[in-house]
Amino acid sequence: MLVFPQLFNTTEFKTMCSSISYANQMVMCESNLDSKKNNLKSCYNFKLIPDYITLNLKNTHYKPVKIKQQNLGYAVALDGCNTIEDYMQKQFNSKKRNILNRFVKRLEHCFQITYQMHLGNLNKDVYDSIMEALHQMILKRFDERNETHKNLKEWESLVKNTYQKIVLNQASLFVIYNQDNPIEISLNYHFNNILFSYISSYDIDYSKFGLGHVEIYKQLEWCVKNGYVLFEMGVGGMDYKRRWSNKIYYYNQYIIYHSNKLTSFVLGNYQIIFYKIKEFLKLKGVNQLGQILNKIMVKTPGKCKSYEPLNLEPLTALNCLGQPWIEIDCSATPFQFLNRYRNDFLYTSLEQSKATKVYQIPNGNYVIMGLKHIQTIKKINTTKNRLNISTDKMV
Repeated sequence: MLVFPQLFNTTEFKTMCSSISYANQMVMCESNLDSKKNNLKSCYNFKLIPDYITLNLKNTHYKPVKIKQQNLGYAVALDGCNTIEDYMQKQFNSKKRNILNRFVKRLEHCFQITYQMHLGNLNKDVYDSIMEALHQMILKRFDERNETHKNLKEWESLVKNTYQKIVLNQASLFVIYNQDNPIEISLNYHFNNILFSYISSYDIDYSKFGLGHVEIYKQLEWCVKNGYVLFEMGVGGMDYKRRWSNKIYYYNQYIIYHSNKLTSFVLGNYQIIFYKIKEFLKLKGVNQLGQILNKIMVKTPGKCKSYEPLNLEPLTALNCLGQPWIEIDCSATPFQFLNRYRNDFLYTSLEQSKATKVYQIPNGNYVIMGLKHIQTIKKINTTKNRLNISTDKMV
């Protein structure tokens, strides 16, 4: 299903609607097709239109009927904000502002971080590599949660069609880079001065750094600088959306039919009755029964890992002397599982990645060492499938 920035750019929508209104402004829908000709459909069905948007029709013979959908949407309205700090001041108390600012500052302290909004001219090879990185992030993150991302079924079509939208300034890719490596990616759609964050994911090895919050912070910063009035996060009541949003709303569905044609009148009213019943059942929670039954019936076995939670011992300088340690590269396939533990170490110790090394020590154990702190990870036999980490200051 198309989200509204995509829908508003379709020929079908532009043929039926002359303009849309939102945030005290009107945006014209340009189309070369004449809405008064006989090639129009009998009935139009436009779903998931935010209730703060009004549709203005070209053809007065068509009647729009608005149906409230039982879906909440989440957005950030940036009117009156000249900087991201202005919005933070309005939306969060001092404690929450400090937490969110800490995510940004700590990420930038520990790694060589850059931010890039890819909009308009974008090399196709770069596009392909970013989309593949986003795909792998989604697979890895949802595999860890034993879930399937809803957009994976349309992934090939998404990759095929999005590049041209970026070239036409109808879509963008916002990327957080650690050096040259994407660690968080958001695929966005653009309509006028609305930015819609459609799909986003991050490298779970950086989970401690709150990359989802950093992404929203930096995208809002970009929106303010570029004159955008709305940052949309769409449907779904995830906790982070509720925290950031100052505009929570319901969606509307528009059934539009020709009021002077019998077939159009019958088809339109049939759809109106059908979707009103559907929304009533959603209100009563009927649509959630399948999800509940699926959770009860389907049990996904936990994954066995070769490294499991241990008690980590603090190391001192004396412990380090004379040890047969071998420096390893965490980007090498056999050692990639250590990336998360190294990054957790950086977050906790405030060390910098460029000054941190990882060593393999006897008995299959590992040591992570920065300039001031050191940490050991040991392999043990247990059934808990976790690693327990402790950091100590090196003396």
